[in-house]
Amino acid sequence: MTSPVPAAYTFLPWVQGGVGRSIAAADEPAATLPARVTLPVSLHLDPAGDVPVSVRLYGPGDVTGLTAAQIVRRDPAPGTTRFEPGYLPQVQFARADLPWLFTPAAAGAARTRLRPWLVLVTVRRGAAARLRPGNPLPVLELDNPAAELPDLAQSWAWAHAQITGLAPGVRPADALATDPGRAGSRLVCARKLEAGTAYLACLVPAFAVGVQAGLGMRVPEDAKLDPAWGATPTGPLRLPVYDSWEFETGREGSFETLVRRLHPAPLDATTSRPPNLDLGAAGSGLPAAGVIGVQSALRAPGPDDPPVWPDTARMPFQSALERLLGTTAPDTLAPPAYGQVQAGVGGLPPAGAEPAWLRELNLDPRLRVAAAAGTRVVRDRQERLMARAWEQAGAAAEANAVLRGSQLARELGGVVMDRHLTPLSPPQLVTMTRAAHTRIALAGGTVADALQASRIPAAAASGAMRRLTSPEGALARRAAQTGPVDMLAAVDQVAKRPPPAPPTGMVIVSPVALQAAVAVSATVDTRPAISADVLRAQLLDRLAPEKTVLARTMARVAAPAGTWTRPDPLAPAAIAPRFPEPMFDGLQRVAPWLFLPGVEDVEADGVALLETTPKVIEAYLAGLNHEFSRELLWREFPGVLTGTAFRQFWDVSGQPGDAEALADIPPIAQWAGTPLGRHVRGGSDQLVLLVRGELLRRYPTTTIYAAQATGAGALDATTRLQPMFRAALPPDIVLVGFGLSEEAALAAPGWYFVFEQYPGEPRFGFDEVAGPGVPGTPDALAWTHVPVTASGHADVSKPLLSASTGLQAQWGKNAANTAFVTLQQPFRIAMHASRLIARRTT
Repeated sequence: MTSPVPAAYTFLPWVQGGVGRSIAAADEPAATLPARVTLPVSLHLDPAGDVPVSVRLYGPGDVTGLTAAQIVRRDPAPGTTRFEPGYLPQVQFARADLPWLFTPAAAGAARTRLRPWLVLVTVRRGAAARLRPGNPLPVLELDNPAAELPDLAQSWAWAHAQITGLAPGVRPADALATDPGRAGSRLVCARKLEAGTAYLACLVPAFAVGVQAGLGMRVPEDAKLDPAWGATPTGPLRLPVYDSWEFETGREGSFETLVRRLHPAPLDATTSRPPNLDLGAAGSGLPAAGVIGVQSALRAPGPDDPPVWPDTARMPFQSALERLLGTTAPDTLAPPAYGQVQAGVGGLPPAGAEPAWLRELNLDPRLRVAAAAGTRVVRDRQERLMARAWEQAGAAAEANAVLRGSQLARELGGVVMDRHLTPLSPPQLVTMTRAAHTRIALAGGTVADALQASRIPAAAASGAMRRLTSPEGALARRAAQTGPVDMLAAVDQVAKRPPPAPPTGMVIVSPVALQAAVAVSATVDTRPAISADVLRAQLLDRLAPEKTVLARTMARVAAPAGTWTRPDPLAPAAIAPRFPEPMFDGLQRVAPWLFLPGVEDVEADGVALLETTPKVIEAYLAGLNHEFSRELLWREFPGVLTGTAFRQFWDVSGQPGDAEALADIPPIAQWAGTPLGRHVRGGSDQLVLLVRGELLRRYPTTTIYAAQATGAGALDATTRLQPMFRAALPPDIVLVGFGLSEEAALAAPGWYFVFEQYPGEPRFGFDEVAGPGVPGTPDALAWTHVPVTASGHADVSKPLLSASTGLQAQWGKNAANTAFVTLQQPFRIAMHASRLIARRTT
């Protein structure tokens, strides 16, 4: 099925603007047209009136270059090495009228066809086609042009204009005039490309006078509008080139071709399972326990519980294994207790006690096998892992040095506060901290702002006033003052006190002056007061080293958010290495039968649904972390041994969210109280879509998602479910995980799994492989339905080889219809979950 076109395109067969619309000579196949056009124009002059004059328009013979700014897109992009052979090369221009700007003719054939003045040709790169320097333009030399060039009589069909998002009811001409940014133009090369071939794409003149101008030759005044080459050109032929680029085609197989090859290939749970575990001779004094079935990390959908292990064999074996794990004799090498260090316990808990997951992991030999695979992976990569651990330790050591220095600053700051600031009275503290008032923030601004808004004069909190009013100051000695003077309160009282009346006996100059003096002197300062006690408390709080040093340290050290919520946020952080890369590939390499047995038997281009086994994944990650802790201890690494260095099993690159939210498991220390298999991100309900084939290797941007089916069997786009993770198994297998259970995927109406082509700019061409029946829509057209000329170009002068009547009517009608017929819409297919899971009998 085709997906909806992301944007609405309106195609126009030609566009001419300005005075060019006044050209009368029509571009008809049998017409002989001049290469230059002269139009009569009436020029009005005062006072002479209207004066008839002639204006000659620029034509193709006047063009000696094309500015690169007019080219907005080349497809394929220059240097492409895997262009799909079914698509057509194209070049897109910024101006909607550029392909016809210098064509000296009007549209012919009932005003539906107009040849462009330049064309896009695509020639095979090699000795027979050479691009050489020239003046004024580079020159394309062709030894056999008849095998490389299109028929110029059909050039009108492969040049069109485009308007994006034309509103309903708006005429294209109005849109071009009012919103030209929505419009552009395009030249398409109609050549059928060969797979695995190098090509040279060139913009060349479409008319002979353009060739003459581009080669630096004189263009005759009476030149005719002849094509640049005939229907069967002979070589050698030299053509000037306005623009060129190189590309190569890849192997056959467009997105639509490859995605159509995909087919359901569900795995059989009876054949794609790991080998059984033989406990008949386990060694170390353990009793024989028979043969038991094992689960892999990925498996065909089926029962979630592992195969049954009879109690008669299980219980004696697990009792003996528990005794063996609890052996503490110095001369005995006991088996490892996986996850014990990370759980922070000294041994396995008794039955019924927590952490129960630790007991299940270590007493079930099937899970111990998965954990042992993790230890093998660490041993194989120990040198690389330790090198990275030491790199992380170096960065952590630098951060810890800052934290230790901050701790010292906090303690010294506390001593300064206790000895020198806290004993001060409120006025003394305010004046003492005057220099920092502009940097100490309060609720509504800074301390300086609060003082300025109050009725306390700025001088009252200055250092000079503090020295003047101190008990040892000159003012205190004269007044015999033994204690500190509260100047803030005193000044505030003065500001609130109304002024005294003028003394009697004054000489009054005039009644007006007296009234003014009384009015001024009677003014009372009504600005808010400020409480020195409240300000002191705020200052001590803001200056507390616990806050100031912490804020400065947080600005200097890039640390996880949890660092600053510890009991002592400035304590040196424990060095715990972390490896965020996915570890599924390690399990696939050391124990492929434990990751996905039978994966090599999946059919080419097959698609299947699998199910995860969370217990196996958690056991494997526990084994990774267990062995890495032993490696840290052996290397005398200066860090904690209880950390969880490996928390990622699947590849989550490209997924939204931070690393903590995307981790597949939480730290093992936080598993207490939760059974094994319940710690994996997304829970136990996870389906994995397996895809084998060329599609995702050739088109890695393919959009894959799940969507619920409707009652009618259609796709409900509102239920779109994005993948949780991905994994790639070279050379051609990709796994895509979804937070969806088997039961939900199969419950009526069920779920679809969708492969969708990434939508982009418009592309043109035909399908590589024809579908069944007669094509009735443009999407169904393949190259086998299209007539092709001797040079390998689509021929619009002949009817389609197979098509419906409606499609035949559009073929070769005009350039707009050609663009509509060849436009390749994004493609998608949807497979129902019921087809991707093998049916089980009960």
